[in-house]
Amino acid sequence: MSIVYNKTPLLRQFFPGKSPAQFFLKYECLQPSGSFKSRGIGNLIMKSAIRIQKDGKRTPQVFASSGGNAGFAAATACQRLSLPCTVVVPTATKKRMVDKIRNTGAHVIVSGAYWKEADTFLKTNVMNKIDSQVIEPIYVHPFDNPDIWEGHSSMIDEIVQDLKSQNISMNKVKGIVCSVGGGGLYNGIIQGLERYSLADRIPIVGVETNGCHVFNTSLRIGQPVQFKKITSIATSLGTAVISNQTFEYARKYDTRSIVIEDKDVIETCLKYTHQFNMVIEPACGAALHLGYNANILEKALGMKLAADDIVIIIACGGSSNTVKDLEEALDNMRKKDSPAIEAADNFIFPEKTTVNLKSA
Repeated sequence: MSIVYNKTPLLRQFFPGKSPAQFFLKYECLQPSGSFKSRGIGNLIMKSAIRIQKDGKRTPQVFASSGGNAGFAAATACQRLSLPCTVVVPTATKKRMVDKIRNTGAHVIVSGAYWKEADTFLKTNVMNKIDSQVIEPIYVHPFDNPDIWEGHSSMIDEIVQDLKSQNISMNKVKGIVCSVGGGGLYNGIIQGLERYSLADRIPIVGVETNGCHVFNTSLRIGQPVQFKKITSIATSLGTAVISNQTFEYARKYDTRSIVIEDKDVIETCLKYTHQFNMVIEPACGAALHLGYNANILEKALGMKLAADDIVIIIACGGSSNTVKDLEEALDNMRKKDSPAIEAADNFIFPEKTTVNLKSA
């Protein structure tokens, strides 16, 4: 167990209705920051700090940009490691999350409308002004760093150990469901499965919400794309790009991709909260939605699940929502339809090409 993240439980969950399989949830909401990001970001910060401190020439200082959960994970890790931390968040980040980050002792700057603008401000207006003779900066990207993926992969070690302790064969596991934002969690799961030679045996079902479905669009088009804007309520999934490694892994291992409407995810979040007395945010609800809708899961896996089959859902956690937020969001959606995000002019392609998604 690491000082910057917790070993989390893998527990059987019984969803309402007749389930075709056994669902196990990996409860990442029990991490120090409330989300899985404590694993990867904590690992990146800790490894970097140890290297800098061993060198002994400069002092480590952490600089992170985030829409919320990643910044909170960075700040929480720095609090545990007694490291100075600066986090830049966009104006879209809720005040409650800003306060949480600030309460760890981190310095918080609010700048830019979206994460990318916050990240640019961090690099051009904060990090370039430090005294590099004294300070060695540790830059924390929300998801695109091998040390982050390495940290996330630790959850697979725990899953394998927990199932083994219950005398459950990994052959019973027919799929792993996870939400996909930029791909950091997904990459970690793949690398963990590779360690046990399971990556080509256990399929992953990646879930996104409509409006930030960059992963799904990239797989359909056959190349990584970038969204010009994000409109989904699942702001923790709301990155405009996925990592190149995510795209390569998905093609190599034939990863399944599911896109869910915001309204369905919010309803799932509220349903889960009322049934199990745990508040979840939409990014987590997107994955849990498949526990309530096994027909979607079976269609994605291309198979009928049996009673002794096991599906693992990564309950990735997050700290961005309250029940009131979810109820207000659902009420607003019922009053008006969510905007469609299928127009080709919402995407940026590396080759500057234009693609009509309706026919893709």
